[in-house]
Amino acid sequence: MANPNTPYGLVPIQIKGGATWRDSLSVYQIPTTATAAVYVGDPVIKLAASADVNGINGVKLATAGTGNLITGVVCGFLGTGTAQLGQPAAASMFGFSGTPGNVYRPASATSVYYVLVNDDPRTIYSVQSNDSGGAPAATVVGKNANLASGSGSPYTGWSGWKLAANQIGASSSNQVNIVGFLPEIDNAPGSTNAKLLVTLNQDTEVPPATGI
Repeated sequence: MANPNTPYGLVPIQIKGGATWRDSLSVYQIPTTATAAVYVGDPVIKLAASADVNGINGVKLATAGTGNLITGVVCGFLGTGTAQLGQPAAASMFGFSGTPGNVYRPASATSVYYVLVNDDPRTIYSVQSNDSGGAPAATVVGKNANLASGSGSPYTGWSGWKLAANQIGASSSNQVNIVGFLPEIDNAPGSTNAKLLVTLNQDTEVPPATGI
């Protein structure tokens, strides 16, 4: 049976060592100078000299491909608005897509968006492979790969990013390290649209490593 084609970007599954992921998230903000749309599951990178008046640092959508760093993955939105000193909470949470939720940050937004980002470098994520490189077999576990950007869904609020199946190798410059396959009944290694388990390799928080 073919694997379903249901991309969702990167979704936290657990922490290295078998610990359960406990929704430990950091607050960042996407400034109006960032031009790309951002969805849940999108990788983002910290921006220099971009903190608001309360010291909440800015992020923007990361870039797919060799050597491009990632800080973490968007897991939710707090809302929008201009922060005031001592009041980092955003002014509005709804009204940008579905009612009341499925929120995403549209391209060239005119308001600051506050986002919840998983930036723990120990996190293991699930991500779907694209079909440009065929069907990743179990032998890719341990290797490194790049991500492939994709447009998110304004209807669901989910990311369209995938793992680039045609960019798998040992290079330490690749963006993620493959640690396994998502253990679900409708996910078969060696088939297109396989869901893999990965950790960030080109991470702003830790040095990269060479794959095996």
